[in-house]
Amino acid sequence: MIRYAGMLGNYLLYTAMIIMAILVYNLIVNPIFDWGQFGKGDQLPAQVFIVLVVSIVLSWLAYTLKYRILKTPPPSSFIRLHQYLPIRLPQSIHMITVGLAFALLFTSAMKLLLHQGMSELEDFTAQYSNVPALYLITSAALNTALELVLFMGVMFNEARRRVPGFWAMLIISLIIAALQPGGIAMQLLGIPLGFLYGYMYSKLKSIWYVILIGCSFNVIFFTMVKTSLFGSFDDLSDMTLLLIALGSVVYMVISAVWYGLRAAPNP
Repeated sequence: MIRYAGMLGNYLLYTAMIIMAILVYNLIVNPIFDWGQFGKGDQLPAQVFIVLVVSIVLSWLAYTLKYRILKTPPPSSFIRLHQYLPIRLPQSIHMITVGLAFALLFTSAMKLLLHQGMSELEDFTAQYSNVPALYLITSAALNTALELVLFMGVMFNEARRRVPGFWAMLIISLIIAALQPGGIAMQLLGIPLGFLYGYMYSKLKSIWYVILIGCSFNVIFFTMVKTSLFGSFDDLSDMTLLLIALGSVVYMVISAVWYGLRAAPNP
């Protein structure tokens, strides 16, 4: 029980740093730039970037202070904690295709839910209508990389040190899901995304592989949103959308099983 309490304690510690970062943005940054409270307005990508950077800085401070208070040496430096290990080209390309599969799943699921009358999902994409395409897509890649450094490189790595990986994956998946915009339906999709990140990270060891999945997913999705590709899914039948979603899930499951049956590739 002590180990699981430690896992939850680590998650609470770094979640508190995220909350503090949001407060810093609302109380200090917003009065300067007048972009609106966090999560509102047309400058959402810039808001997210600032909150993520501040969160990582505060997490570094929390990481350092925690081990000083415990009077034990940290298991690694804050940077080494993230595991920026070398990667191989074949696996890198594979991770991009996994990100593509999740983008297709995400889009198909959104359209299926819209067909069922869940209109709140329209607000999710509508909030990006006034954001220039290049700005949105570039920020999607940068912010996703920062999110994964924070959620996987810091929070997940700290939490999984002494507990089975499943439980650390479950909690980080719930945290990622809770932060998903678009209502409960899209938050439920955040749970398998968190498990996908955690599982691939555990098997492939380097955070770069996880960043490739996340960045390709978000860049492809927002590219679709800013082009006619996203709208073209409106013309697809529910059965077609379901087949695309199921095909994407099967591909991701096969990819996960493949790495589960093999040792991590040598860099």
